[in-house]
Amino acid sequence: MHKATFLEGTINLTIAPDGPILIKAGESGGADPTLPDMEFVRSQSRIYLPGPSLKGVVRAQCERICRSLDGPTRYDLARQRRGDDEFIPPLADNPLVERKRYKPYTRGGDEMRFSSGIYFEELRSNSNAAGDTALIYRRSSLVSQIFGHTGLAGRVRFADAYPTGEVLIEERNGVAIDRIYGSVAVGPFNYETVVGGAFATRIDFKNLTLAQLALLGLALRDLAEGRVGIGFGKSRGLGRVKITFDSLRIFYPTCELASGALRLLDGREAAPAGKLAGLGALCADGRYQGYALPPREVDLADLPEGLACQPDEIMGVSLTATGDEQVRAIWKACMPAWRWEVGL
Repeated sequence: MHKATFLEGTINLTIAPDGPILIKAGESGGADPTLPDMEFVRSQSRIYLPGPSLKGVVRAQCERICRSLDGPTRYDLARQRRGDDEFIPPLADNPLVERKRYKPYTRGGDEMRFSSGIYFEELRSNSNAAGDTALIYRRSSLVSQIFGHTGLAGRVRFADAYPTGEVLIEERNGVAIDRIYGSVAVGPFNYETVVGGAFATRIDFKNLTLAQLALLGLALRDLAEGRVGIGFGKSRGLGRVKITFDSLRIFYPTCELASGALRLLDGREAAPAGKLAGLGALCADGRYQGYALPPREVDLADLPEGLACQPDEIMGVSLTATGDEQVRAIWKACMPAWRWEVGL
């Protein structure tokens, strides 16, 4: 699927601390007594939020959402759609599971002991099927289809978030209490937190279905509303952030507009006028059946009011949502496809 691009997009967002946050640098303090024991991560002396840290938080929340909704009912539905002979992966796997704890996934199995990466390593050693890219995509968990695993590249990229203005830094002190004796086990120590400012970043994605886009939106919504935190000390009151979605742009490089409808360059209609198309609607012909993408009618959604596709000046078609309200309206429009994916 990475060999061609049918859909790509960018989410621009601004992250602001909603209390103290700390993403620790690898090496802090040292022998310099003027520096705190735990420093905030910096690049060229400038504080920033690393993209991998943001990606890890969003991926972990996507996995929580999927595990909360997965179960035998969803498994039976997927088997009904794909056939009895097909392996059905869980919605989310555990990319960190050790090989000695790994177990192949079956109906009602423990997804925490399944890893898509280990599954394909074992498949590769026993057959040539692991070289089939459609099979790798189809048999990977839904979360791994978005974020990747050792045998499949991810489809989202998180950029570092840099401050848009002045950042307010505060140094705090703490101690670690021994749980048995109630005395000080470690400390006192001091750490550097950011308590004010704003950080701008972007998330790029490509070739996502509407259900995958909806899952990404759910995780970002939870981060924006403080249900999950970032960085160090989340259980001690640190890590809450507020997020403002500045814009979301979806680009269809192989499409054109004809009477308002989205058409592929081979003339086939991908989406009627007023509809948002996901990867399943763009790849509905027989060449992509092996990927088990959602049917075309499922991977279409009504465009929110006030939004419309526009032809690109050079080639392709784009859809741009501006401001927090319009971006959230896109997430909401994708929800029916998400509900179909998980059988709700």
